[in-house]
Amino acid sequence: KSIVTSVLLMVIAGFAPAVVMAAMGWTTAVNVAMLGGLATFLACTMGRGWHTGLVISVPFSILTALTVGAAPYALVAAVVLAVAAFLRGYGAKAGLHNALIMTVIALGFVLADPPKFAGPLPSAIIAGMVMLATTLWVTLIVFLAKKWVHPPKLAAIDPDRVIWFSSVLAIMVGVATWFVVDLNLGHGGGWIILTIVVVYQPYLGDGFKKAGGRAIGTVIGFMIAIIVGVFVTNGPILYVLGTVCLVVAMAVMMIGKPYWWFATFITPAIVLYNSAGSTVTKVAIERVEATFVGIAGTLVVMLILLPLAKHFQRKTGASEY
Repeated sequence: KSIVTSVLLMVIAGFAPAVVMAAMGWTTAVNVAMLGGLATFLACTMGRGWHTGLVISVPFSILTALTVGAAPYALVAAVVLAVAAFLRGYGAKAGLHNALIMTVIALGFVLADPPKFAGPLPSAIIAGMVMLATTLWVTLIVFLAKKWVHPPKLAAIDPDRVIWFSSVLAIMVGVATWFVVDLNLGHGGGWIILTIVVVYQPYLGDGFKKAGGRAIGTVIGFMIAIIVGVFVTNGPILYVLGTVCLVVAMAVMMIGKPYWWFATFITPAIVLYNSAGSTVTKVAIERVEATFVGIAGTLVVMLILLPLAKHFQRKTGASEY
């Protein structure tokens, strides 16, 4: 019953702004609204309810505007995404690092495919306004439905560990962003940023597990996408199937299933979304390559940091490293 309620809330809160904008013919805004809706919904349901949505609404919208404005400039974009990654990581001080995970991912995909709006206002300003409207809508729905929203108990992370986690995450995301823009990697670049943000964790032991889960789920999801692509080539149908996979991915995340479940469904979701104007196989291969680049880079950094992680474990007497 609770998962059905959560999925219904996700559709009403997270998807409604994008659906309305698509129905109005404002297709340029759909991607921003979809990413923002899902990011805010996860922040609310995995954080502190509607309060979290309200707190992130303005900074998330400003960062969206800055991301769109910085999209042509590798160094500036790297700084913007690094700041976003640091803020997400610093949320671990209050146990909010998982709740805020989608914010940086959303910005990564906005950067990978920045919207170009027509009109007198700069695209960056319009994108920021779309994000603000979306986050406030989601926050309002979660507030109205608060008796059905049961945020998890949050565990704060040791302050020293939070600082190095946030700092290293910011550096990794910043460097990745520079390459994404400079090499014009597009959605594949967004996928690399997503992988870094997901795999790298405050406790490296969790990170190594996430890396394994990410690899397994990506391979399974790749096969699902390929099978779908054999039988379905119609763009709108691929988009609908991608949406179904996305809803399932978010649902398994909310009910706490192992991470490879999430990766199994999010992979075909993104592949099918981006296959409307291309072949599923081509898009799937590109996404798998980007995922393993992200995993490899993050694992190298984590192995370098292993002695520091062991130091923090001894210092705090933690059961994890």
